[in-house]
Amino acid sequence: RLDTKSIAVDGRFTVDEGLIDFTRSDAPSLGDDVEVLRPGAEPVALEDGKRHEAQRMTTLDLFVDLGRNLRLRGRGLDTLLRGELHITAPGGRLAVNGTVRAEEGTYTAYRQNLEIERGFVRFNGPVENPALEILAIRPNLDVRVGVAVTGTAFTPRVKLVSEPAMSDSDKLTWLVLGREPGALGRTDTAVLQSAALALFAGEGGGPTDELGRLIPLDTLSVGQRETGSVTETVVSLGRQVSKHWYVGYERSLSATSGTWQLIYRVAQRFTLRAQAGEDNSFDAIYTWRWR
Repeated sequence: RLDTKSIAVDGRFTVDEGLIDFTRSDAPSLGDDVEVLRPGAEPVALEDGKRHEAQRMTTLDLFVDLGRNLRLRGRGLDTLLRGELHITAPGGRLAVNGTVRAEEGTYTAYRQNLEIERGFVRFNGPVENPALEILAIRPNLDVRVGVAVTGTAFTPRVKLVSEPAMSDSDKLTWLVLGREPGALGRTDTAVLQSAALALFAGEGGGPTDELGRLIPLDTLSVGQRETGSVTETVVSLGRQVSKHWYVGYERSLSATSGTWQLIYRVAQRFTLRAQAGEDNSFDAIYTWRWR
C-alpha cells in the first residue's frame, strides 16, 4: 500500500537463488557532508538551518525464507545460508528477528580450510548487531581443533578450541601443522610464528596469503622428523578433494622418492588410509581418547 504519506509492505516470500559476495571490499558510500536532492522533491527546512526531504511513514511486516540456494562468500567464509527472518520497522527503524544458519560451509583461518560444524547468526531487533555462534573445525585430524566465534557482530570473541583440552600453543600447532607439537623444527616454528602474525594482519593479508590463493593446496608445510639418529627435513602437501577424501604427498629432501597418501574419513574417529611409494601400506585407524 502506497500513498503520499505512508508505505506499507507485508507478506511472505522465499529466495530461489542468490549470492552475497564481498570478497573484494565493502561497497563505496557517500560522505556525511554530502546532501542528495531528488528531482521534484521539496526540501524541508529544520530549525538548525539544515534541510532534508519529506519521508514517508514506513510499515513493514515481511517473512523471508532464505530457501536452499543462497550463498555467502567473502573474508574467509563460503557457505549456504538457511533460515527464516521476520522484518519489521517499529518507529521507522529497520528490525530483524530470526536465526540464519550456515550449512555446507567452510571458513579459512590460519591458512587452513575449516569446516563449519555449527554456524548461527541470531537477529533480535537491530539488524547491524546480531549474536554470533560459530564453530569451525579442521577436518581429517585425530583430534578436534578449530576456531569458535561468539559474542556479537560489534564485539566478536574469537578463540581456539580443542577436544581433548590443550594449551593454546598446542591448539595452534595442530591447527596449522596438523600434527602433535613435539619436536618442532625451525621451519615449523617459523610457520607457527607466521600464523600468529596473521592474527594482527587484518583483512588485507600479506604476500604469503597471495601465494596460498595461487596454489590450490590445503596443506603445505616443511618439517623435521627423526629417523634413527638422523634428522630429516620433510615437505608435505595435500588437497582436500571432498568432505571425506584427502590426497597428500610427503617426501624427505634426502630421499629419492616420496609417499602418496589417500585418506578416507569414514566417521569422526574412523579413518582408512592407503600409502604408496617409499612406504606402501593400508591402514584402518580408529581413535579412542579418554581423560
